[in-house]
Amino acid sequence: MRPPAYISAAFVALSFATPAAADEPPDVLGFPVEPTEIYGGVDTVTCGWPTTVSMLGQCTGTLVHPEVVIFAAHCGSGYNAVILGESINGPKRQVPTEFCQTFPGGGPGNGQDFAFCKLSQPQLDIPIVPILMGCETDILKPGQQVTIVGFGNADTGPYGVKREVVTTINSITGNGEVDIGGNGKDSCQGDSGGPVFVQLADGSWRVFGITSYGGACGTGGMYSQMHRGIEWFEQQSGIDLTPCHNVDGTWNPTPACKGFPLDPGAGNGDWGTGCGGGPVGGQSVTCGSAACDEAADKEGPTVSVLSPADETVLMSPDMAENVSTAISVGATDNAGGCGVKEVRLLINGNDVGGVDVAEPYEFANVSFPTGCWEVGAKAIDWVGNEGMAEPITLCINQEPPPPPPPPPPDTTDGDSESSGDSDSGESTDGAPTTGSDPTQGNGSGSGPITTAGPATAGDTSGLGESDGCACAAEGSDAPRGGALMLLGLALLGRRRRR
Repeated sequence: MRPPAYISAAFVALSFATPAAADEPPDVLGFPVEPTEIYGGVDTVTCGWPTTVSMLGQCTGTLVHPEVVIFAAHCGSGYNAVILGESINGPKRQVPTEFCQTFPGGGPGNGQDFAFCKLSQPQLDIPIVPILMGCETDILKPGQQVTIVGFGNADTGPYGVKREVVTTINSITGNGEVDIGGNGKDSCQGDSGGPVFVQLADGSWRVFGITSYGGACGTGGMYSQMHRGIEWFEQQSGIDLTPCHNVDGTWNPTPACKGFPLDPGAGNGDWGTGCGGGPVGGQSVTCGSAACDEAADKEGPTVSVLSPADETVLMSPDMAENVSTAISVGATDNAGGCGVKEVRLLINGNDVGGVDVAEPYEFANVSFPTGCWEVGAKAIDWVGNEGMAEPITLCINQEPPPPPPPPPPDTTDGDSESSGDSDSGESTDGAPTTGSDPTQGNGSGSGPITTAGPATAGDTSGLGESDGCACAAEGSDAPRGGALMLLGLALLGRRRRR
């Protein structure tokens, strides 16, 4: 416990502003925050506790959803990115934020040291440890073993390295703050916003603590509880952060109430390919029954492209530039199914890396070069069943190609026999004759568009020759990866929801 005067001094020290460096982005922190310090702990392994993030080397935070990081209000809101990795100076992933907010009046000493950032890019390759909610919070009692994780100075090495320490809960105050650690095992003031994890009886883990303040390192510290601010977090972010509960703690499992990590500290994968692959649990039943019957869910979701409409034509002012547009998709699971997990954007049948994990399923600023493109989508439910949308045709800087002419009427007598030299288009052995055209109609709006788009300057391989459409004959071996790569890079992400 800390005397009130010390709490006030620590808070003021964290709040004074200093001039930002001349080359520092204007929305990066312009004030000093005392460094994180984990005492009595050890360095984490690669991808160990992967949801623990560095707030640009200033504070620590927790990824509680692919798009949301929770941290402490007294750290401020001036973060244009967060850092994922084991060291702020080693291999890492820096993810830009869309916006950050602090809880009004929140700070050390009142149990409401709440803040969060909404990420501009969802982190789908990191297994999320959910927030402790509802009946699960009954585990928070004196003597309960917990794990604190954070970046910064320590008694074992320099600042900027992610470390973990195992200690116990001492008590919970009347305003909901949790007193944790001591006897040399501790975080310290400035370990602000960092997580505290606890393991439930079913073997899965939850996160509950937000490091708020403390005294001398090693003597214990005080922590706000995430679930006490969950209504504000969800309201301001526009995202459901509690897959198994309502905001009041009532058990109400969604299809996402499953697959929680059983050993998040062990480390699986790497930051290049993702930190997934570790052991996870099944459907959670910590406070009630399971969300759905997975064995009975055999059908994929129903999915369709809502906009643009089929055969939409978009023109750039000079008829040469790429054109960006939003793609909207509708997806629902079958009756009694386990729900839609994610929707993926498809261009010419290829997954271009666009993923949306929550309704409304929208992809913003998808940039298309000149040509006609098939825009589709794939929805995947929580069991793994897939549903495919019927693709629509979207044309950029050109009209859709006309449909192929109808085949000539069959004037032969139904009782007559075809001979090998007849005009039926078929030889006596049933094979197509040289007069047949297996590519007729392809790229015209009646058949699949099979290339990614226009060739580079000087390269006309794979392009339709009659109408300038950025498509090739079905079965063509013309390369098409380059334009799809361009689309993948141009896909800036899904629509932001608030």
